[in-house]
Amino acid sequence: MAKDQIKLLKERAEKFYFYGTQALKNGDFEISAFNFEQSAQLYLKYTLSLLIGDFPKTHELRRLMSEVIKITQNKELSKLLDQEQNIIADLEVAYLTSRYLPATFYKKQQKTEIF
Repeated sequence: MAKDQIKLLKERAEKFYFYGTQALKNGDFEISAFNFEQSAQLYLKYTLSLLIGDFPKTHELRRLMSEVIKITQNKELSKLLDQEQNIIADLEVAYLTSRYLPATFYKKQQKTEIF
């Protein structure tokens, strides 16, 4: 993957995070959850691109996190994946429902987002 493409993954991840925080402040929890999921997904893909030059073609945060853990042996990320399965699953659901199905997210869910 070209360096400019890798850089673009990080820039987009940062933008999605920014817009996620803005949506959260405005009480738009579904859009906030979607933006946080996109931020996490793109940042994980950015990380994998730096490490191995590519990333799995998936939207599953848990799989992307597992790939980073497998390559880096990052114990903190491994612990985060183990301890925050429900939140990570909520983020994955946010991606799917925002694109394909109606769903509602609540303020409490957003306050516990980890990314």
